[in-house]
Amino acid sequence: MKKCGMKGSAGGRRAGARTGLLMLAAAALLLSPLLTGCAKKGRVPVADAGPVRIVVLPFSVPEDDPELRWAAMAGPLLMARASQQYPDFVVIPLWETMPTAIASAGAARSFNDEAAASAANWLGAKWAVMGSVTHRKGSAYTLMIDFIPTGSSDVPYRYIKTRRMESMGPAFLASIRQFLRFATGRILPLPKVKLPGLDRMKPAAEALDREYGWFVEADPGSAGAIVEDMAPAEKGLARLLFNPALYPALAE
Repeated sequence: MKKCGMKGSAGGRRAGARTGLLMLAAAALLLSPLLTGCAKKGRVPVADAGPVRIVVLPFSVPEDDPELRWAAMAGPLLMARASQQYPDFVVIPLWETMPTAIASAGAARSFNDEAAASAANWLGAKWAVMGSVTHRKGSAYTLMIDFIPTGSSDVPYRYIKTRRMESMGPAFLASIRQFLRFATGRILPLPKVKLPGLDRMKPAAEALDREYGWFVEADPGSAGAIVEDMAPAEKGLARLLFNPALYPALAE
């Protein structure tokens, strides 16, 4: 009887073990689709965040170089022109930006990171762009463009290029392309257009200065000749730079 009792106990343990293994196998089959789904989910690319609203502020120029003042408005002009090649880089019209920019910059006509972010936040933008143009040596100039976030979780991005004024246009295209790769992780194709040099922007930049009163006294509506020249081929750009309410050529 004792032996029978011992055999019965061992048989029960073996049966219980077989039952446990079957339950584990069944559980593994049930869980395997879930485990496979998690692995695939980890390889899914980051979702597109959509267009990014940008405030472009006047660039800073050396105080001891008044002949370079025009470049302060030429920088935003070329940034606006370059932005038209990148649908996800949405520039707020300059005529909406300038009153806030002038108030934020004060008499010094300069920005730091905090003032730039504050101006962008006030205008409902996610990023502010501020920059500088400085003379290096001979005919070389250094262009520096800072992309300043309004959110505390984002990281600023800086682009620097040194070259001649007449070959500075492509740098504005490259700065936006590199920034969008930094901000979104997407590699965008190079635009097939060529932007003119910074020096070619001088007449329009001086007109923008008069329009908004960055360095000179403001005279809104005085850029009719510039607007007329731009409107046929670059009406979209002109509407970013000048208030359509002041210029009939820019009316829809």
